[in-house]
Amino acid sequence: MKEGAKVMKHEHYMDMNRLSDWSVDQINELLDVCLLMKEMEEKGVRLPLLKNISLAMMFDQQSTRTRVSFETAMEQLGGHAMFLDGSSLHAGSGQEDIAETAAIISSMADAIMIRSLSQRVIDEVVANSTVPVISGMSCAEFQSDGFGSQEQHHPTQVIADLITMIERKPKGKKLSDCTFMWLGDGADGFDCVFMDHLSLFPRLGIRVICAAPKKYWPSDELLAKCRAQAAEDGNGEIICTEDPYEYAPETDFFYTGVVNYHKMGVSEEEAFKVFYPKFQINEELMARAPKHAWVLHYLPGNRNWEMTDAV
Repeated sequence: MKEGAKVMKHEHYMDMNRLSDWSVDQINELLDVCLLMKEMEEKGVRLPLLKNISLAMMFDQQSTRTRVSFETAMEQLGGHAMFLDGSSLHAGSGQEDIAETAAIISSMADAIMIRSLSQRVIDEVVANSTVPVISGMSCAEFQSDGFGSQEQHHPTQVIADLITMIERKPKGKKLSDCTFMWLGDGADGFDCVFMDHLSLFPRLGIRVICAAPKKYWPSDELLAKCRAQAAEDGNGEIICTEDPYEYAPETDFFYTGVVNYHKMGVSEEEAFKVFYPKFQINEELMARAPKHAWVLHYLPGNRNWEMTDAV
């Protein structure tokens, strides 16, 4: 594609790249549609809403849940999913760049889902695709000091988390009245899932607590940005603490993730020196939680690191 060329997308297309690009009304509408479709599926009603639609799935990382869920959903809705391993494509070979690859694939497929080590790659696909693009995660190699190396996102995981929370929130309680606690590494750009929790949940009115060693809190700059966004929408509170036990009795949903992913990130020795067991979901913490509280993990995890088997 020539430099400066404008990619024409249909006016009704909307990419799912950064959830910050979606308004609260759009997020709520998406959640309503998801819940309705899930209810229909549970009642045995399956409409071919994506009949004859092809989804090109580009992966340059390992995946279990994301790949299987997308392929299954496309099949159930009457469409077709193509798995495209990054090593099998010409992109990055020196003969074709990612912008050209996006233009070619979008000329044949009806939509693209991409999981990449680089958010910049996903942005490039979005910029050069003529069809909707869904981010299946951007997650760079973690630095050994526990700090992220770039902007990272996992929007579809966070939408799935919201569905779970809506279905399991305490009876009579609004989602906007719930308290959500993240335990683990909250540093900028380290955990792609928590980065989206932090930016979206307070906009929906959800109170977000980041329980981590102070060194691993989100930066003041990121917190200010998220709080400013929340003030315009749901006005959910954001609290950072080094004492998860203080807020455990008020928490409806406990959530954790890895500090070491496919041997990237902090070492096991460092993890248990800095994070665990204080910032671990374990029996001691849950003994202080309300009886209605739920525990979530995006998986894959490190057994008996961030969460004990007993929980």
